[in-house]
Amino acid sequence: MTTYDDNAPSAPEQGMSGQRRAVDAAALGTRLLDEYKAAETARSLYSERWLKDLMAYKGFYDSSVAARLKASRKSSVYYRMTTAKVNTMTARLMDLLFPQRTKNWSISPTPDPDLPPDILKQELGPEMQAQAQGILQEQLAQLQQQNVIPDDLALKRLSNDAEQQAFRLLNTPANRQRVAQARAARMEAVIDDQLKECNANGQRRPSWQQNCRSAVTSACLYGMGVIKGPLVERVTQRRYAATQDENGAIIWQEQAAGESLRPYHEAVSIWDLFPDPDARAPEELRHIWQLHLYADKDLLDLTSFPGFDGAAIRRYMQAHPDGDARLETWEAQLRELDPERSGGDSLLHRYRVLERWGFLSGADLAGAGADIPHDREADVYPANIWMLMDGTIIKAAVNPLEGVDIPYFFFAYQQDDATFWPEGIASLLRAPQAGVNAAVRAMQDNAAASSGPVLGINVHALSQGEELGGMLANRIFLFDKPGAHIGDLFSAVSVPSCIEQNLALFNFWQNAADEVSTPRFNAGDGNTAGAGKTASGLSMLMGASNILLKDHVKNFDDCIIAPFIRAMFRWNMRWNTRTDIKGDFEVVASGSQSLIAKEVRAQQVPALITYLGIPAFESYIKPDELLEVALEQTDLPVERILRTEEEARTHEAQTQAAAARAQAQAFVQELEARGMPPEQVQQQLLLMAAQHGMAAQAVQ
Repeated sequence: MTTYDDNAPSAPEQGMSGQRRAVDAAALGTRLLDEYKAAETARSLYSERWLKDLMAYKGFYDSSVAARLKASRKSSVYYRMTTAKVNTMTARLMDLLFPQRTKNWSISPTPDPDLPPDILKQELGPEMQAQAQGILQEQLAQLQQQNVIPDDLALKRLSNDAEQQAFRLLNTPANRQRVAQARAARMEAVIDDQLKECNANGQRRPSWQQNCRSAVTSACLYGMGVIKGPLVERVTQRRYAATQDENGAIIWQEQAAGESLRPYHEAVSIWDLFPDPDARAPEELRHIWQLHLYADKDLLDLTSFPGFDGAAIRRYMQAHPDGDARLETWEAQLRELDPERSGGDSLLHRYRVLERWGFLSGADLAGAGADIPHDREADVYPANIWMLMDGTIIKAAVNPLEGVDIPYFFFAYQQDDATFWPEGIASLLRAPQAGVNAAVRAMQDNAAASSGPVLGINVHALSQGEELGGMLANRIFLFDKPGAHIGDLFSAVSVPSCIEQNLALFNFWQNAADEVSTPRFNAGDGNTAGAGKTASGLSMLMGASNILLKDHVKNFDDCIIAPFIRAMFRWNMRWNTRTDIKGDFEVVASGSQSLIAKEVRAQQVPALITYLGIPAFESYIKPDELLEVALEQTDLPVERILRTEEEARTHEAQTQAAAARAQAQAFVQELEARGMPPEQVQQQLLLMAAQHGMAAQAVQ
C-alpha cells in the first residue's frame, strides 16, 4: 500500500490532536474530482503516443496499416529495431548506474561539519578521557612538588578543568571531520539496508535496483520514468521462539518481537499518473494524481490503516458490491496488444481509488477532516488526499516529511521545455522504424515476386481437359489451336530483383536510427565499417558513444539518485531512533563519476604500475594498494583475489625462506666442489646466515 503512516511523529506546526472534525467534505471532494478529470483529459493525447510507442516495442502495426497489408496480400513482417534499441539503452544505463562492486551514491560530511559539543564529547570519549588523565596527572605532579595536597572539591575542580582542556585540544577540524565521517558511514549503511530490504509484514516488494530498472526502462521506452517514496509503514518484526505443547514436546512458533517505522519505495507506471496540466516540468507541479486499481480485499485493508475513514469505505463497498472499475480507453487498447489473452475485461470486484499529492489550504484540509489550528487555516500545506470515484474523501493528511512535498521523482530520457512528458526512444525512432519496415516488406515482396517467372497462358487455346495446376518441372501444356505461334499461347516474364536497392534503403534507415539512439556496435553488432574494423577504432567509437550515456547517467543522478537519497536522509534524521547516525551530511551521487573514473583509471593504472620499476619512485608507491585499485577497474571480487596483510607476510616469509635454502644449498655445493672440509663449510654457512640477519635488521 502506498500510504504514509499517520502514526509517525508529526511536525509540531501541523497541530494534530488525534481528533477528526465531523464536517461535510462533499464540496471539496467534488472540486478535487473535477481537478482529476481535467488532468485525465489533458493526458489523453500522451496516452495515444505511449500506445504507439508500446506497439513499436512489441512489433505491432497500427490497425489501419495492418488491415491495408492484409487486404493487399502484402508482407506484414515487422522488424523490431525499436525493441533492440530500448533494451540496449536500458542495459547500458543499468550497467553504469549500478556497478557490481560499489554503490552509485554515498553520504559524506560537509567540508566543515557542525557537530554539537555533546556529540563530539561522546564520540571522542576514550581519547578525551586519556588526554584529561594525562593533564590531571601533570597538574597533580606540580602540586606535589609544591607540597600541596588538594582536597576532594579541589580534585573535582581540577578534573573538570582537565576535561575541558582536553576537549579544547581535541576539538580540531580534523577530529570533527573524522567523527562526522564515522557517523556518515553509519547513516550510509542504514540507508543502504533500507533500500535493499524488500520484505515487510510478509509482503514482497521490488528492491531499489529493480525499481530503478523499471524507471529506466519506462524512460527509454516512453520518455519518463517515475520513482515514488520514501513511503512509510509500520513493520512488525517477527521471530521464532521455542515453546512446549500440552505433551511437553518442543514446538517453534512465530511471534511478534516489536514494531518499527520503516521507509520503502516503489516504481510507478506513467499510465497511472495524471500531473498538474499547468506544469511543464516536475518542479512546477502543484498537484499530481495517481490512479489505483484495487481488488475488494485491498480496498477493505485500507480501513485498518491509520487516517483512513473505514466507515466511508464500507458504505461505498456496500453500495457497489461488484466493484466500480471499468476499463478506460487506453486500458482496453493495451489489452488488445496481447493476442493470446482471452476474457478478464469485466474487472469484477475491483475498485478505482484516487491518490493526490500536492498543496491545499489549511481550510480545505480542515474541511476534509484534518486537524488544522484555526489560526493556520489560511496557510498552504503539502498534503495527501485519498478519494473514491464518487468524490468521497477517505483520507486527508498533511505530508509529515519536510522537504519532500510531492514524493515522486521523475527521470526524463531527454529534456523538453515544451511538455511535461518528453519523448522516448520509441517516439524518436518513429520515422526510422517505419522506413526500416517499409524496406524489409519491399524486400520480402520483391524476393517472392522475383523468385520465378510470371506466367501468362491463353486458356481458350488449351486442349479440352487440360487444367492449370501450377508450373512444375517438365510440365507439358497441350494446346488445341493449330498454326498458332507459341508466343500467342504462352508467355513467361521475369520480375527484376531489387534487393540491393531495398537493402541500401534499409541500411540508410538503420544509420538514421543510430544517430538518434544507441549505435548498433553498443549491442555487439560486428558489422561496423570504417574505424570500427579495428580494436582501437572501435574503442574510439565506444568512447564517443559514451558521451550520450554520460548525459543520461548524470540526469539520473540529478533527478532520481541525489533527491531520493536526500529524502531518505531527511526521513532518518527525523524519525530514526538511532542517534549515532545523525549529523551534518550531504548526499553524493556517483553514477556519472564512476563512468568517467573507469575510463580515466583504465588508462592511468597501467602507467602507474610501470613506475614500480623506477628506483626513485619505488619507495613511495604502495604496491598492494595499487594492485587493489587496478583490480577494482575490472569489477572482479577483490576480497577473493588479494591476500590479507597477514597472508601476504606469511607468503613473503615462505618465499624468502625457500630462496635462502636454495642459496645455501648452491653455496654448499660450490664449497664442496672446491674441496673445502665440512667444518669450514659449516663455518661459512654460519657466517652467511649472520650476514643475512644483519641485513634484515638494517632493512627493518
